[in-house]
Amino acid sequence: MPKVARRAFAAAAAVLVLASIPTLAHAAPPSFAIVAIDSLRGEWGVAAVSRWIAVGARSIGARAGAGAWCALELPDPREGDRVLDLLSKGISARAALDSLALGDDRRGERQIAIVGKSGETAAKTGDLCPPWSGERFGRGYVCQGVALRDEAPVTAMAQAFLAARGTLAERLIAAIEAAEGVFPVRDETESAALLVVHEGGGPNGWSDRMVDLRVDSSADAIPALKSLYAAHAATFLPAAYARFGDEAKRRGDPVSAEREYARAEDGFRTAIARRPKDADARNELAWFLATHDRDVNEAVNQALVAIHLRDRDPILYDTLAEAEYRSGSLVRAIEAMERAVKYSNGGARYADRLKRWTRERETLEGKGAKTTP
Repeated sequence: MPKVARRAFAAAAAVLVLASIPTLAHAAPPSFAIVAIDSLRGEWGVAAVSRWIAVGARSIGARAGAGAWCALELPDPREGDRVLDLLSKGISARAALDSLALGDDRRGERQIAIVGKSGETAAKTGDLCPPWSGERFGRGYVCQGVALRDEAPVTAMAQAFLAARGTLAERLIAAIEAAEGVFPVRDETESAALLVVHEGGGPNGWSDRMVDLRVDSSADAIPALKSLYAAHAATFLPAAYARFGDEAKRRGDPVSAEREYARAEDGFRTAIARRPKDADARNELAWFLATHDRDVNEAVNQALVAIHLRDRDPILYDTLAEAEYRSGSLVRAIEAMERAVKYSNGGARYADRLKRWTRERETLEGKGAKTTP
């Protein structure tokens, strides 16, 4: 073959090879997700899994009192924020989705799912998304997948979500586990994310992010996400449930209050079962039992165990003082609070309570009453 012909043949072969390699823009990784609402508890959530790293950083979002969204293919966080703004104003999920499509010249490449304020759903998979891509709707949820073998993982998600019991977060995890069981997306790495929002559900009630967990890169991301959730549930969720119970009690709903309190107590006890020698876990249970009139005697015992595990901590003595006071022992409450003041180097909060209780004792003694020893 002449040299010129050989060069032409080599160039043509190179073009064919390059043409057979998909560009990154079209090499969508297998991914699946579920967006759902728990209307009884006022929670919206999303769980997503992808063979690309950090799916939670770019593809999901939710806002308490508004709704939730997920975009597995060509996600745009700006559009996610726009969706939540529209939903928060009472715009339906379908109207919000239609609004996004207006003027979007890449809508054929996008996939998005939305659950709205009242649980209405909307979803779209563009005709330029890679096969197999699509969704399955149900009451209050949407399951989606992109670049899958077929629709089996999406169907498995829906079935598992409907069959699962427990919190919204636990049902979402069950859904993505079922999808992975049908069609594992893990290869060398995968990512997974879980987001559940509830008004005041974040730590200390300062945000709506009751659960916001991500495994950005792992050989087996879903078990890692489950492990994170178990730790998070034991650490933060019992206090959130206690706050929800307090809210229900204030609005005159004792049935809901008791349900939330029972869930909180179960959570605090689960935390102790996981970490029996954790003074903070014992202290959390003791404070809850004392301040919610559930079992003040056990509250005293749990507080004493916490102090045995970590003495000289004013927070623990403060809890013991509260439990003793509510059990009717003003003398022992004052003794515990004196320790709290001592170990906090005169902390104002503890000192103020000590002064108040001391005056109370003096008043009782001045009237000839006896305090419980």
